[in-house]
Parts: sequence; structure tokens; C-alpha cells
Amino acid sequence: MKTMSAVDIRACVEELQQLIGGKVDKIYHNPPDEIRIRIRKFVRSGKSEDAGNVTSGRYDLIIEAGKRIHLTKFPKEAPRFPSSFAMLLRKHLEGGRITKIYQHDFDRIVFIHIERETEKVIIAEFFRKGNVILADSDLKILMPLKFMFKPGEIYKLPKPQINPFELKAEDLEAIDDDREVVKVLATRLSVGGQYAEEICLRAGIDKTKNFKSLQKEEIDSIIEAVKSIFEPISRGEFVSHVVMEDGDYVDVLPVELKSYEDYDKKYFESFNEALDEYYSVKIIQEAEKEEKESKILAKIKKRLEDQLEAKEKFERDMEYYKRVGDFIYENYIKFDKIIETFISARKKMSWDEIRNAVKENQKLSELVRKINPEKNTITVRVEDFDIEIDLSKTVPQIADFYYGKAKKIRQKYEGVLKAIKKTEEELKNVESKEALKFVRSLKLVRKREWYERFRWFFTSENFLVIGGRNAKMNEEIVSKYLEKNDLFFHTQVPGAPVTVLKNGVNAGEKSIFEAAQFAATYSSLWKDGKYSGEIYFVSPEQVKRSARAGEYLARGSFYIEGKRNYLDIPVSCAVGVDLKNLRVFGGPTSAVEKYCDYFVELEIGEKTQNELSVEIASVLVNEAKEDERHLVRSISTPDEIMKFLPPGKSRIKHA
Repeated sequence: MKTMSAVDIRACVEELQQLIGGKVDKIYHNPPDEIRIRIRKFVRSGKSEDAGNVTSGRYDLIIEAGKRIHLTKFPKEAPRFPSSFAMLLRKHLEGGRITKIYQHDFDRIVFIHIERETEKVIIAEFFRKGNVILADSDLKILMPLKFMFKPGEIYKLPKPQINPFELKAEDLEAIDDDREVVKVLATRLSVGGQYAEEICLRAGIDKTKNFKSLQKEEIDSIIEAVKSIFEPISRGEFVSHVVMEDGDYVDVLPVELKSYEDYDKKYFESFNEALDEYYSVKIIQEAEKEEKESKILAKIKKRLEDQLEAKEKFERDMEYYKRVGDFIYENYIKFDKIIETFISARKKMSWDEIRNAVKENQKLSELVRKINPEKNTITVRVEDFDIEIDLSKTVPQIADFYYGKAKKIRQKYEGVLKAIKKTEEELKNVESKEALKFVRSLKLVRKREWYERFRWFFTSENFLVIGGRNAKMNEEIVSKYLEKNDLFFHTQVPGAPVTVLKNGVNAGEKSIFEAAQFAATYSSLWKDGKYSGEIYFVSPEQVKRSARAGEYLARGSFYIEGKRNYLDIPVSCAVGVDLKNLRVFGGPTSAVEKYCDYFVELEIGEKTQNELSVEIASVLVNEAKEDERHLVRSISTPDEIMKFLPPGKSRIKHA
């Protein structure tokens, strides 16, 4: 992951001027080095003070010490407990207004001035390991993120360098340095190696040439090359893009470079958007790598692997010892004769004499594999089995010995089965936590529409449908949002949401069917495991909120006057991600198919909403194209998905 250059910072800060006048709403610290400042800026449309509407813009500014600064649509989840540094920043800055944002000279340092009761300054350093420092208006340090400075010190600004945006021929001529041209340009102009090489490329100069040997025309060529790169940036004419190679994000730049001429590029309206895209993808890639390298996960998987190997060994051994016992009984006479022969020989001969006799007799040497005087046993090879025979036992006792071994192994086998089940459950829990941590690593911030408070979807014919989540919402929908051209839907069973098809009188049969399906799916039908139910729809004037004389209506209740239109409707639900509108979308499968880039179909099942939301989030991410995966991940979080899940238990429907 690249560190922003002074050129990148110049372009970014130019765009950050839109934050001037904004109010600091909240500050977060994602350890170790990332600070996020949430800013609200109110914009009044209209010519006079009293005219027009006031709209609120919300911005999230990321400052990562030593690495990056930019606006983001993909902020990380806020830590559960704020750090002491975050608490200090909140104490001094929350509620303050941003008055200035600028880059110091052409250094990788950004100053953000915030005024509340008194002026405070955030100093963000992006060189080496970087730092984020809170200081007063005199640059007296109140607290640094990293203690390379002491509170109370005055922040010392670095010495001015040659600024490439103001470069003149005499600036280069005054440089007394006999290193290679590329190294001199990189360090003396503070542009870094990448832009130094680009300057040499555009100027047609060998980058390894000794700088002091440059001729006047070569210096003039360098000046022209510098202008061709930096003048568009100084005018705010950015060509913001991410450089790609084989689908991988290689770099992010505010101008096009000849060195990347043959690379693929993805263009953006602003440089902040390009930076956000690049770093968000890189963060997700790092998260994926960390997930794969999870030590806890690896330890549990290794334990499960060992247990499965033990299970297989126990199965083999059980089967073997049982077969040996069976084989002994099947060859009872043969084993009885072997025992009788060796007992008779032992009465006449010593063990050493028996050994010699076995060695000298070919048939005996093929039969007898081992003699153990201490245990009073012999091991014989009969067909495919090596069987130890205790000469003090009968054939049935020897067979029982092997059955006993099989029984003891079965006890161990049953124990390992329980251990495997326990480990698999532990693995599942850890994987769920890892997946949850993974899918929640970034979250998209966007403006919400008014209807997103309710259950909602758009029909295949692009008609809005809204439904209540509870009795209070049901009442609100009927009283505030049910209009004369709408259609009102409800089920015959209790526990159903009020469902309204906006502008329903002009909707086609397909929209009416989908709205009815929506009403059925999010009712108690799904929860009760019923695959279809009866839905009715009526016009708004038939819906009465006031009780008849002598009757009582509970909150959120109503009664219907006149004829009802009935439909027998199957439940149907799918959940997906709509990349065009940057949101999760759920409802009848036919509607979800139209609007979603990636989706899963659901059916009545056995998984809770918590379990299923994590699983769906992972499935959607895995289905996404490589260059869209970070976007899908940040949109389809478990929390967002859960809003579209039917009541009760469900599962992903597989073809």
C-alpha cells in the first residue's frame, strides 16, 4: 500500500477546501494510526438568507499518520471504546468549525485549523512513520498521537525546499550535487522517485546522468517536463485515476504518467474518490490476508485435522482387531493345534531349543514370526494376519482378547467423535466471528431516502412499496403516507405489516402481485412455516383508522369498509446488493433480480437472522467480481442485510 506523495497531498488538499466552514461532529481513533473526523456542513440553496432549503452534507475525513489523508465513503467500524487520544481530540475539537486546511510549502505535512472557543490546529505528518498532533494557534503541542514530541514543545517547521510548482531554471542551476539526475530531482524537489523518473522520461534525459554535467538545454527540458506534470495540478485540472495491472490496484494518481502508459486505468470524478477506492481495496485485501492467517483459526483447524486422522486410525484398528477375532474363531481347529503343539514342545524343550527348531524348519519359520519367553507368547503369520498367541490361554480367550482391543478402541473412537463435533462447533463460531469482523471492516456511508426507515422495495415496474416494521410504523404509514392513488395491502392473518403500493392505481398486474407477495413474506406466514397465504388489497378511502361507535381499535389497527380484492400468494424473498444506488435491496425475488448485481434467494429454513445475515454477507462478497468486491463488502454488511430478512428462521435457497 503506497504512502501519499507531496504531489498527491497537494491535489487532495485542493479538493478538501470544500470542508472549510464545516462543523466537527465526531472524532474516532482506529489504533494504531488512523484518525477519522466526521464533519457536517450546512448548505443553503436560494439567493437570500431566508430563501431556499438548508441541506446537510456529511463527510468522513481519514488521516492515517505516515500514509494518507482523504475523504471516504467507506469508514471502518468505530471502536467500541474510544482511546484517550480520541477523547482528547473530542474535548478540544467537537463542535468547532474548520477555518483553514493547507499543505505546508511542498512538504508532506497538512495543517487543519479548527475554531471553537479558541483556535486549535491538527498537524498531520505523512513522512516516515508520521504523526497526528493537536496544537494550539501558536503551534504549541497539546498532545501527539506518537510521542516523538513532548506536550508543551513548539512544533518546528522543516526548512523550505524547492517547490516544483514554482520551479525556475536558476533554482536547478544553483544546485551543487554530483549524484544522478533522478536522485537529485527526487530529493531536492521533494517529488519522490516516481515523479523524478517521469520528469527524466518526459525531458528525454538519461536518469543516471551526473546532475552537475547537465547542459542548459537539458535543464530547460527538465523545466518544461516539470511544467507539463505540475501546471495542470496547480490549476486543479486533475485526471484522477487508479492504475491497474491484471485487475490489481498498483497506484493512485491525480495526473497521468507516461511510465504507466500501457497499464489499465479506472477514472474518477475527484482525486479523493480515487484515493478512497484505492485504499479501501488495499485495506480489504489486507483484511483477507489477516483472515487467512488467523492464528486461532489455524490452531483449531490443525486440531480438527489431527482428530480426523485419529478417527480414521481408530476405524482401521477397530475393523482389524474385530476381523482378527473373527478369523481366530473361523480357524478354531488350526489355532487350537498350534497352541497344543507349542505347549507339548515346551514340556520337552527350552525356548532356545524351540527357536533353533523353528529356524531349521522352513514351514515353521514361515509360520512363527516371533517368540517371546517373558510373556509366554508366540506370534504367528496365518494368511494376512500376524496374531499373538498366549500359550496359557484357550482359542476363545485369545479371540476375546482381540475383541476386547476392538472394544477399547471403540471407546476412544466415540470420544474422538465427540471431540470432533465440539471442535467443528468451535471452528464454526470462530469462522463466524472472523467473517463478521471481516465483513464489518468497512461500511459505506451514504444519504438515506425517507422510505428506508420502513420495510421497502421497488417493484419490477419501478413502483415504490413500503411496509411497517411495527404497530407504530403501521399507524404512521396509514396516517401520513397513504395517498389517494395508492393501494393498501394486508393479510388475513395477524402479525402482518401494513403494505402500501405507492401510485398503485397506475401500477400493472406484476407490481400488484409483487406488493402482495411482499405483504405475505413479511407477515407471520413465513415465521409459521407457511408457504402461501391469502392477501387482500383495497383503495385508501376504504381504510378506516377510527373505531366504529362502541368499538375499540388498538394502536396501529384499522378496519376496512367495502369490497376487498383477494389474492392467494406464495411467499418469496431474495436479498442482494444494488451497486448503482450503493445499497442492500430485498423483497420478492422477481424484483431483486431486476435491481441487484448480486443476490441470494431465501426459503423458510432453520437459521436465525443473525446467523443468516453473516452468511449472506460472505456469499455476496464471494460472488462479486474482483474489482467490485470492496464495494459489495462495504454495502452488504450483516446489519444492513438483516433489515430485509423475513421474520422467523430462513436459509439460502440452493438450486
